[in-house]
Amino acid sequence: MHHRDFDLGSLEVFVAVAELGSMTRAAGRLGLTQSAVSHVVRQLETAFSTQLLDRSIRPMALTAAGQRLWHWSNRILTDARQLPAAIGGADAPFMPELRIGCIDTLAAPFIPRLLQRLRDNVPSFSIASGLCGQLREQFLARRLDVLFTNDSFDDMDQVDSQRLLIEPFVLLLPRSCPEIADEAALRALSRTLPLIRSTTDSALGRLVDQHLRRLGMEVPRSFAFDATDTVMAMVAEEMGWSLLPPTALVKSRQHLSHMRVMPLPTSGFRRSIHVVTRRGELGSLPAGIHKAGRAVIQQGYFTDVFANSPWLKPLIGR
Repeated sequence: MHHRDFDLGSLEVFVAVAELGSMTRAAGRLGLTQSAVSHVVRQLETAFSTQLLDRSIRPMALTAAGQRLWHWSNRILTDARQLPAAIGGADAPFMPELRIGCIDTLAAPFIPRLLQRLRDNVPSFSIASGLCGQLREQFLARRLDVLFTNDSFDDMDQVDSQRLLIEPFVLLLPRSCPEIADEAALRALSRTLPLIRSTTDSALGRLVDQHLRRLGMEVPRSFAFDATDTVMAMVAEEMGWSLLPPTALVKSRQHLSHMRVMPLPTSGFRRSIHVVTRRGELGSLPAGIHKAGRAVIQQGYFTDVFANSPWLKPLIGR
């Protein structure tokens, strides 16, 4: 038997017959002739190769197979009636699988805490973490539904971007390094100790290079890494200094006790992280995702970083 041997209409006819106990009354409810209803029932019996109604008694009754078909038909028809709202409605929060992309500096422990808040509405998740540019390509190719990224997508129509947080870049120094109180001290540092960089193919690396150029600082290239955990490990081992946002410090917080975290003595160097979705495709789900993400950030996400650097708390905003 193939699924094409029956359709929703024939199941609806059968349910009416089962509930009313009469083909004549079912025909009246559905606006059909009695012969049309009888034909549909016989087609179903042929399709399932079994008798569905016991016609030898009055009123006729469902056989065991008929009981099973009535049960499953009700479930199928109920789901079918929900399809228009679930798929094309303006408010369709349910998704069978949600494909989320998240920049590497935010992914842990943010994503596990986020999924705890979303799993009641979404039964299945697929997660990709990586560089901002790679995630953008996957989103544009429709391999991802939601992005947590420092790319606002303000160059594109039909994309909604909600800001999750704004965070400043901070200065990471070896424990033995003296305090950097002003821009002159930062310039002196750059001449005596290597800068541990993020690679230039990452948005993080490009942001740092752009800021240094604005300051007129040409810092020699010695070390560049695509993982911020390695950047922080290098600073912890007193191999150099670095500039990173606090979310990167959360991910690699095990290194915090082995370095100094200080305000950057040049103002205005910040980045924003956004929740990006396609406009109008996920109903109310993007608002729920943004709300859940904000709750994760506000409820203890930066606890270890603030304990190490309490001056940071008022500098991280929405």
